[in-house]
Order: sequence, then structure tokens, then C-alpha cells
Amino acid sequence: MNIRKIEENEKICVLKIIGTNTKVMNAIRRCAMSDVPVLAVENIAIHKNSSVLFDEYIGMRLALLPIKTDPKIYKKGDKVKLVLKERGPKVVTSADIKCSDPNVEITAKDVPIVKLKDGQQIFFEMEAVVDTGREHAKWQPALIAYYELPKLDGEVDEKTAKNVLNSCPKKILEYRAGKVLIERPESCDLCFCCEEASNGKLKLNLTNNSFILKVETYGSLKPALVLEKAIEAIRERCEKFEDELKKLK
Repeated sequence: MNIRKIEENEKICVLKIIGTNTKVMNAIRRCAMSDVPVLAVENIAIHKNSSVLFDEYIGMRLALLPIKTDPKIYKKGDKVKLVLKERGPKVVTSADIKCSDPNVEITAKDVPIVKLKDGQQIFFEMEAVVDTGREHAKWQPALIAYYELPKLDGEVDEKTAKNVLNSCPKKILEYRAGKVLIERPESCDLCFCCEEASNGKLKLNLTNNSFILKVETYGSLKPALVLEKAIEAIRERCEKFEDELKKLK
């Protein structure tokens, strides 16, 4: 398996992976979304709410806020306290939430919670719990997607190749040794312009062993760490399965 980094920042990581199959890619995707533990608001004590929004409505908004999680400190089942206490007039946002642990914070600072008029107030005490997306979507650390890379099959003459290269909106094709190659397949939009310009001589297909994997984190963990924890979860499952098989012998 060959892995190449295409893009990486605090929110997004894009990898090109060659030499694997859809089974492995889907296992990574499912484990990353379902088995990587992060913090999310689970329990709320509502002491005061004189706003126009119902308690349950505000509670659901609070539960979906991404919370920065340090996996070295917080393990599955651990809890941390948060407080939201504000008085109007003002727009209460996620930045107003205070945490008992300075290492824990709401990563999205500009999410509006409720608009308070003069004299209205809210006072919520919350308990964030470390759990996984297998229990609820609010514990999913990231959005993961993958897709197979395209390739062009067939041969064309130089004149046809020129038409094919000019037809590509992204200009990512190259002609070599009688074949048209997709130089940057990760940029291909599958518009099929190249196939149409070849007059049936080329066929745009998907490869069976080359993929693009995109991880877009919600902010609880960095994208690379989400993948690292997903691989650890897969390894633990394989080891457990191997132990169970040994018991059958």
C-alpha cells in the first residue's frame, strides 16, 4: 500500500491511497466515524431558561457542539463539566460556554445558541461525556469519504489525442506512447468530456485499487489523529477476533 498526502490543515486531510481495496477503505471510514471517542454534551441541568426557546431545543443545540478532546487525558466514559450562564439583551453563542478544564473548549466559537431580550436569562450546567459515534451522531469526530480514482482505457492516434486533451476542462490529461493518461486523477470530475472527444476509442473507468480518502473534522480532533485512532480501533478488533479464533482450536 502506498499513501501520499495531497492536502492537510487543521480541518481537512486528503490522502491518495494506492494498493488496497474498497473493503479496507470502508473499514477505515466506518471505524473513524463510529469508534473514535470524543467529548459531547450528554447531561444538562437547566436551572433557568426564560428565553423564547424550549429547554429541549436548546439542549439539542448544545449537544451537537464540537468539543476539543485530548485523547491522552480523556478516555471513553470520562466526564467534564461545562456551564452556560447569560443574561440579555444579547445573542448567546458557543463562545459563552465555560469549562472546568482549561484544556477543553468548544471549537466552533460563533454558533448562536439563543437570542435573549432584556431581562431574559439562561443558566445551564452541562456534563460532557467521552463516547463514540456508534452510540449517537453527536460523538462522530469527522465526516469521512472516499472514492475510486478514474483511468482512461484504450489507445488513440495523435490527432484524436489532441482533441481529447483540449476537451478536458481541468487540463489534467497527457498523451504518451499512444495513450492518454490522467496526470492528476484526484482532480477529475468525471465529466466524460474526454471519452466523448475520443469518438468511442477511449473509455473512462474507475480503478480497483486506487482511492482518494478525505477526512473533514468537526474540530474535536485533528484529521490525522482521527485516522490514527481509527487504525488503532481496527487493530484492536482484529486482535480480539484472532484471540476468539484461538479459543476454538
